[in-house]
Amino acid sequence: MLFNSIEFAFFLLIVFLIYWQLKSSGRIQNLLLLAASYVFYGWWDWRFLILLASISTFNYLIGIKIETGRGDWHKKFYLIVGLVINLGVLGFFKYFNFFINGFIDLVALFGYQIQGVAIKVVLPLGISFYTFLSISYILDIYKDQISAERDYPDLLLALSFFPIILAGPIQRPSSLLPQIKSARKFEYTHAVDGMRQILWGLFVKIVIADNISPFVDQVFSNYPTLNGSTLFVGALFYTIQIYADFSGYSHIAIGTASLLGFRLMQNFKTPYYARDIVDFWKRWHISLTTWFRDYLFLPVSFSISWRIKTDKVLLIRTDLFIYIIASLLTWFLTGLWHGANYTFLIWGLLHGLMLILYRIQAKPRKRILKKLKITNDNIWLLITEGLLTFFFIVITWVIFRSESVHASFAYIQRMLSSSLFTSPGDLPLKEIVFAMLFLLAEFVKRHKSHPLQFNASDGLLIRWGIYVCLVVVILFFGGSARQFIYFQF
Repeated sequence: MLFNSIEFAFFLLIVFLIYWQLKSSGRIQNLLLLAASYVFYGWWDWRFLILLASISTFNYLIGIKIETGRGDWHKKFYLIVGLVINLGVLGFFKYFNFFINGFIDLVALFGYQIQGVAIKVVLPLGISFYTFLSISYILDIYKDQISAERDYPDLLLALSFFPIILAGPIQRPSSLLPQIKSARKFEYTHAVDGMRQILWGLFVKIVIADNISPFVDQVFSNYPTLNGSTLFVGALFYTIQIYADFSGYSHIAIGTASLLGFRLMQNFKTPYYARDIVDFWKRWHISLTTWFRDYLFLPVSFSISWRIKTDKVLLIRTDLFIYIIASLLTWFLTGLWHGANYTFLIWGLLHGLMLILYRIQAKPRKRILKKLKITNDNIWLLITEGLLTFFFIVITWVIFRSESVHASFAYIQRMLSSSLFTSPGDLPLKEIVFAMLFLLAEFVKRHKSHPLQFNASDGLLIRWGIYVCLVVVILFFGGSARQFIYFQF
């Protein structure tokens, strides 16, 4: 049941109508949402409902154990058990095939062939996302930031809420549970904003991402035979595709939750208009980057700083050394989280290295700009830094998209050859026009949470004119329905 399907439209309509008929009873509303969430997830493969229910039940029990543990040692023991089980389940389903194939290849180097290994573990949809929800839940209990949830159905709902279970945003139980427990009333303005986000999400998914996808697939499949300019256009198109696809999903998820009276965090904020790599990661997949920051980067940084008592380590300032170690570990695991492929690891490490370089050059850059009497908000400086950042993002997306490390490097090498300055092959002009309009709308509304967020001064005619135009464009120019890219993660 895709967000961009007729089945989901009917599903959401039925849930919405019944849900608000039960507004006098928050308890029954929650049970309805829980049932709807399990139906939604089971629509993909009912067998994985057992896994989802089992993980949720385990975290319900382990959360209580962590809270009621006798002393720090018991609490830490139950926390470790919780982390091992959650990460173990994720690791088995997500990386079993990767490690088995790697082991077979390693053994083959020594002249041995392993026969008869045909085990193929199917990756349950959304497991990376609801595992992270579970981990944040038990970690927050351990840190005394929240209390262990005693209401079993409420926790099941927090870990399976259907708008976010498959691809986020990663709305932590610490922010979702209070909303589940509080009385919710229908708010017209909130619902209208939800419908606007859904409409915008459908537009960027169906018209932008799904139309671009065939061209991107063709370019990446046939890169050895194409010239550099065509490959560069293909890389640009994938850069737009993955953003439109994932931000479209996030807008639909946030809008769907809004219709049901829930407020979810913004997941994207015009990331391609970032001036530097730090700014980019403040704007891209915000729920994931803040999760890694709070539960990995900061704890690792504090742990290392607590152990190091010197001013320098290996001739490097202690604060910089800590930042380097914590960044490399965080971004290695960020890449690994995306999947069992070396391309993801390299993608993550490149972003980690770029963030480290940004940290190293911050003070020299400030001194140079001061000497040159260039202010930090100089328009040409903003454009230059923004374009360099965007070029780096495009290059790393090529690695991210490629089937293998060798293919990614071959693609980039051919793209940056002298043929880059030749005319590209046949280009999809319609898709180019829509992509440019999409990016223009993002720029114009860059200070809003989404492009359809209007001011009070925007007239009724303008608003409805835009709505009608978007609906018409979706109906007549929408591409073939495709699965959301982030479902594979």
